Amino acid sequence: MNAETKVMPDIEGVVVAACDAATDEMMSRLASTAADTMDLVDQVHRAGLDKAIPMLAQLVHNGDLQRLVHLARVLGSAGDALTDEMVGRVTDAVGGGLSLLDQVNRSGIDKALPTIATLVADGDLERLAQLARVYGSAQDVLSDEMVGRMAETVGEGMSLLDRLNRGGAVHLVEMLEQLQSTGALERIASGLPLLVERLDMITGMFKCIEEAATKISQQPPTGGVGGAWKLMTEAHNQQTLRFMLEVGRRMQENCAKR
Repeated sequence: MNAETKVMPDIEGVVVAACDAATDEMMSRLASTAADTMDLVDQVHRAGLDKAIPMLAQLVHNGDLQRLVHLARVLGSAGDALTDEMVGRVTDAVGGGLSLLDQVNRSGIDKALPTIATLVADGDLERLAQLARVYGSAQDVLSDEMVGRMAETVGEGMSLLDRLNRGGAVHLVEMLEQLQSTGALERIASGLPLLVERLDMITGMFKCIEEAATKISQQPPTGGVGGAWKLMTEAHNQQTLRFMLEVGRRMQENCAKR
């Protein structure tokens, strides 16, 4: 009891000494600090930050809070290193990316993604790229004159097709179909090489007929038994007559077969 009585005067003495040493300015700062502390505690209580204290303790225990601090420092250093031009470019890039995503979403390109994936898996997309390169190279090589000639050729081809359509090409096709159904077209195709080979002979025959007609028209006509006798006694004429008879015989045999 005596010890407690002895301690109490000492504490009272310390309090009295502190009150004597404290100035009005110190008391004002102390009161302001206490008020701010109470205000902070009230805001923490109202915001429910007391519920985050276990999570913060876990972050401290795992070292994640230190990592967040380091990340904040890195972000702060990056922010200090960025210039206004770099920030503008980054902003433009982000804006362009968001605009592109919006256009893709509105145009429905996402529906084409399965098809594009199939093209990539099958290798067709690479073939399309190569075809585009070939087309681009051809376009670079083509001159205005070549393009003009190609356009003229295409125009003439379309005009020819139009003329064939107007001129009865359908009837020609129907005729070819009829020849094909009867087998005549096959016979014509098989006999055409022989006809080409004998074309010189046919041309020579018509030439001989023309020359003979010209020569006969230039000779004066003759008559009588004497003239006929003279004509028949010549060996060349007899050979010619035998040739014509043989030709007639062959033609009769071929016609009789038909």
